[in-house]
Amino acid sequence: MLSASDPYYVAKEEVAKAMDKLRGLHQDWKRLLHTEDTARSQRFQRTHEELTGELEQLGLDLDDIHATIGMVEGNRGTFQLTDAELQSRKRFVAESRRTLEEFQKDVRGPQTRAKLESDKKAMLSFAASNARSREERQKSAVQDNQAFLDRQRQQQTQLRAEQDQDLEMLSMSAQRLGNTAQIINVELKEQQKMLEELDEDIDREAEKLNFVMKRMGKLLKTSDSKQLCLIIGLTALMAFLIFLVINT
Repeated sequence: MLSASDPYYVAKEEVAKAMDKLRGLHQDWKRLLHTEDTARSQRFQRTHEELTGELEQLGLDLDDIHATIGMVEGNRGTFQLTDAELQSRKRFVAESRRTLEEFQKDVRGPQTRAKLESDKKAMLSFAASNARSREERQKSAVQDNQAFLDRQRQQQTQLRAEQDQDLEMLSMSAQRLGNTAQIINVELKEQQKMLEELDEDIDREAEKLNFVMKRMGKLLKTSDSKQLCLIIGLTALMAFLIFLVINT
């Protein structure tokens, strides 16, 4: 069979390209494995997923080539292949499988699993710590809110108590003002009564004074100095008596 029409060479070329791609992916994957947090790095996770997918696909492709070689080996009469060509194909599959197994061992090995598990535990521990921190912050916020509400209630209670005390003092002051107003009213009535009595006394004394003045008018018709002195003295005595009456 001509190599141009033999599907083995097409499959071989595809496997070779897949191997080159795997080597590049494996280098990137290994670098990210040692330099980044595998549990958080999306770049590592994408590379890891792509690498494992390529490894699985390459294994399937090698299985297909191996099956084809087995079919050709079992039908030597149909397929015109020399022993050297057949052995060459077997060596290619075997070498490709060894390379594949090395990649798989590196990806699935204990060191890789330890790194993946360590990063995962660290992420879970960090998440748990953040959860506890959030819970503590929420608890602290609830306590702060409760303390604020308690202070507000206490201030409102104290304010109402002060308002009640002020209203009580205002009521007592109003009551005292009312009592004082009643006392002043009583005193005003008594003063009014005293003034009315004084007016009556003055009226009576005025009548008496008018009577005396009339008598004095008659007496003043004389020009005797002794009589004038006597009249003046009696007038002064009358004024003194009126003063005594008013003040007693």
